[in-house]
Amino acid sequence: MTQQSLEQLISDLSVNLKALREAKGYAQDSLALDADIHRTMISKIERKLTNPSLDTLVKLANTLNVSVSELLARRD
Repeated sequence: MTQQSLEQLISDLSVNLKALREAKGYAQDSLALDADIHRTMISKIERKLTNPSLDTLVKLANTLNVSVSELLARRD
């Protein structure tokens, strides 16, 4: 995987997480609580400041009732 591909995945995750979170009516705090992760992690992912672990991606996907691939999908 190239650095550009990784950066694109991180960007796609950022956009998708925020859109899904808002569409499902979650504030960052409540999503973090339900997913059992720290609120600052949600913020960092949405601002493209961190690369979350697979465990974190699975927790977010399960909480949002989507697949991990949907979190990482490219939107045009």
